[in-house]
Amino acid sequence: MILPTIYQYYALKITQTVKKTPNYLGIIFFCSIFDQMGKKSAITRTKIIDTAMALFLEKGYDGVRMQELADKAGVNKGLLHHYFQNKQTLFNTILNEAFDQLFGKIAASLASANSLEDKINFIIDAYFEMLLANPRLPVFVLFELNKDPEHLQQLLTRERIGIFVDGLRNSSGNLTGQQALHVILTIASLSVFPFMARPIVIKLIKNEAGFASFIAERRPLVKMIVKNLVATLAANTNIV
Repeated sequence: MILPTIYQYYALKITQTVKKTPNYLGIIFFCSIFDQMGKKSAITRTKIIDTAMALFLEKGYDGVRMQELADKAGVNKGLLHHYFQNKQTLFNTILNEAFDQLFGKIAASLASANSLEDKINFIIDAYFEMLLANPRLPVFVLFELNKDPEHLQQLLTRERIGIFVDGLRNSSGNLTGQQALHVILTIASLSVFPFMARPIVIKLIKNEAGFASFIAERRPLVKMIVKNLVATLAANTNIV
């Protein structure tokens, strides 16, 4: 196997230095070099993922080529394939890490000692922050995953959905699992839809620059709606 250029360079540098230095100094230098390699490797991987995400959102999965991605990320194609075997692996990694990041934050909030209202507000804020940072993500994910429903099932695992359902049910003490699921779907739909329908929303408010302000107005409204929904469901367990 031919190592990428950066690893050839560091391997040569280590060999030359260790030969010229006492053993303990060689070991120290060896550790230092590999620490630098680890940091550089993490930075390169992050750059590839960020570049790929931007290209996928702009062109869709089928429109992205690995050579184009390598050029945009400033790496050679061999190094790109060192990190990700193929485009599908890269695509899966991006979606899985995005879901893990979102669900991880929510899991930490649901496990905290905060009130149920604070936990729900945190979940809503997490959704909106993710969507504001990646406004084209909902349409992209929906389009791509409709082509591969099995991948959607892999992303929305029982464990991930369980984080929401069990967390809300345990925090409330009154909600059933089915009611908690309705709350989750309400949060998702109320948060995601304006971004999916962004062109329509912009046409309705007649001001593209005002979209961010519209979303800022909407966030507390979503919190109010969900708060009332939770209170209604908790007081009327026979509704669902």
